Amino acid sequence: MKGGRPLRVAVAGATGTLGRELLAVLEARRFPVGDLVALGSERSQGESIEFREDVFEVTSDAERLRGCDLVWLCSPPGASLEILRLALRLGVPCIDASGALAGRDEIPLVVADLSPPADALAGPVIASPASAALAIAPVLAPLAAQVGIERVVATALASVSGGGRLGIEALSAETIALFNQQELPEPIRFGRPVAFDVLPSVGDVEEDGATAVESWLARDLRRLFGADLGVAVTAVRVPTFAGDGAALCIETGGTLDPRQARTLLAKAPGVELWDHDAEGPNTRASAGRDVVLVGRIRRDPSSERGLLLWLAADTLHLAALNSVRLAEARVAASG
Repeated sequence: MKGGRPLRVAVAGATGTLGRELLAVLEARRFPVGDLVALGSERSQGESIEFREDVFEVTSDAERLRGCDLVWLCSPPGASLEILRLALRLGVPCIDASGALAGRDEIPLVVADLSPPADALAGPVIASPASAALAIAPVLAPLAAQVGIERVVATALASVSGGGRLGIEALSAETIALFNQQELPEPIRFGRPVAFDVLPSVGDVEEDGATAVESWLARDLRRLFGADLGVAVTAVRVPTFAGDGAALCIETGGTLDPRQARTLLAKAPGVELWDHDAEGPNTRASAGRDVVLVGRIRRDPSSERGLLLWLAADTLHLAALNSVRLAEARVAASG
């Protein structure tokens, strides 16, 4: 983004993995930041961050929001809600990237690639999906527009970056220990070792057998594509540092063969059709990319109107990118 009045903006959770990724996207897209307030927890007090060759001290004093034009919420959900309340009292618009507000029906859940309505962008609070819905939604959208979608079964593969800095540090320390034939360190993030393993759930399993991550993904897809959409989700943790994957089984409302689906996806915003080989994109190929990579599109032999496909995406990067693009659209609309 070029030009525009320099804005005083705040990033809550500026020292976390999402906050740092958002700052990197702000810099890469040349968002008109005139002044930056870097908010963090008391644990982050005394730290500093670099942004555009300047150094900003991290503060836990949320009163520094006073006079800001915009705040991004990248802290964990509980902390984000506290900052939201203060921001609204001070009249500061918020874009939630934390997922804290994604389930609130009164708050628009917005994906930049899905042509958000102007009134959603102009509201005091905008929510961006924090789940794999950011990767799945741009893939479903052109299919839904063409023939409708009745059901989606998703198996999501989540990298350790979703566990923040502690998740990345855990995988690194465990990998080093195994290579050196040492005792594994105590799990610091996922409750059990993750290196060279696949954990069968992402987060704690609740009474109904699902995890919160699985429930959030189903909820977000229904909010984006209609409450009647059938959604079933299984999310597992894989031992990769960045880049996530998902295998989708899609039941469409009308007949759509794989060739037609490829044609639609090749034109879809935010999607790149993988045509390098028949195997489809690996998750590493998606790291740092602004698009969702889609491949292995084929018929589901068990369903007359079923499609199977595989996607790879850097959902942490997409969450930061979507939040910044929503801010750009808001600024552009306000003139």
